[in-house]
Parts: sequence; C-alpha cells; structure tokens
Amino acid sequence: MSRPTLQSIADRVGVSRMTVSNAFSRPDQLSSDLRDRILAVAAEVGYRGPDPSARSLATGTSGTIGVLWTQSLRLALSDPVTAGFLGALADELRAQGPALTLLPPNVPAHDVAMDAAVAYSSPPHSEALQWLRGRGVPMVGVDMPWPDGPRVSIDDRGGARAAAELLITLGHRRVLLLAQAGDRLQVDLPLDERVAGWLTGLGAVKPVVGFVQAFGDNRATIADLLRRWHPPPCSA
Repeated sequence: MSRPTLQSIADRVGVSRMTVSNAFSRPDQLSSDLRDRILAVAAEVGYRGPDPSARSLATGTSGTIGVLWTQSLRLALSDPVTAGFLGALADELRAQGPALTLLPPNVPAHDVAMDAAVAYSSPPHSEALQWLRGRGVPMVGVDMPWPDGPRVSIDDRGGARAAAELLITLGHRRVLLLAQAGDRLQVDLPLDERVAGWLTGLGAVKPVVGFVQAFGDNRATIADLLRRWHPPPCSA
C-alpha cells in the first residue's frame, strides 16, 4: 500500500489538496463537518498530518517565533510580569498560527530555526542577538534598550517620577529606594531610567538607596537596608 499523502486524501474526499492541508493547519477556514470528514479519512488511511520539515522547505519558513531571555526559564517564569508577558504573546500569536520557541541563555540562538524573534530584557549587544542580526531575522526589543529596530516598552522614567511625586504629595519624607545592581547613581554617569525618575520626583528628599539582584534572594540586603533606614533607639 502506498504511503498516504495530502493529494491521495483529497482525491478520496473530493476536495482540493489545499483544503486537506487547511484541515490540519488552518481549521478555521473549513466548516466543522468538512474538517471532520477529512480527518476521518486521514485517520482511516493512517495519515497524521503534513510533515513540518517538508512544509518548511516548501515555504521557506519555520512557523516559529523565538523569545530570547537573559535568565534561566525557571527564574524568568517565576516573575509574574514576565509570565504575563509570555501569556499575552502566546494569546496574540494563537490566531496567526506561529509557535513560540523559548531561548534561554544556554540555548544557542544560531542553531534554532525561527521566522522572527522577540528579545525580552536582553543585553542589546549579546552574542545571541548578534547571530540573529547576521542571519537577518526580524526582531523586536521588549523592555530593553533597542537602538536599531522596533521596541515595546513603558515610560520607566515618567512612571517612577509620578510615583515619587505622589509619595511627596502624601507627605512622606523618608524613602527607601531599591535599585537593580549595576544602576549608576553618580551625577556624572548615566542613570537607570527608573532610578532617574525616582530621584527627579523626590526632589530635595534624599532616599536611602540599596542595590538588589532582579532574580536573586535579597532578604539579607533588604533587612540591612531597613536597619539603616529605621535604626533602633539608642540605649541610655
């Protein structure tokens, strides 16, 4: 018995080869009755769907969008904001069809086929991004500096400034500011956008500043900062 193909199933059902392909890859293009009939014939002859490798060769696309991170997936997905971003991205792509390929630092980006990439909070000059640029992969930067392409971000400086101004309006004058390790606070060096916004919004109020790791265990650091910020009363 010859190996079943899209064309052989199309001949048995009495539809076009494209209609059979749509039954597997674009079911919204068919009525449920027609799709059920096509899938029933495919199951009867042992056909399990188009070969992804053959389809990639024919179309020149992989049907995959890569998502690059700088942290391990366990750490990245423990962050509610990152998890929410990934869920929203998957929801938006669901109607279009592309799959998501997650690329943490230990996965070489140059070895993975993808039609486009989303760089999420990644160093803009990382090796992975350099490889993808060299391959001509379309890319979007999210929540990161991105000098040479589309970028999606929030107004970090404006948001932090507004939050600081609200604290001042409410009468607060003692502020503890936690900044990500590596941010610069010296006057003659560039500031992280959020830190700059906080310092601008606080005005004459000088906060106690501490540095923490974005995905690290900062309990000891924060406890020390709280002792500095609110020292115990001196003994008589």
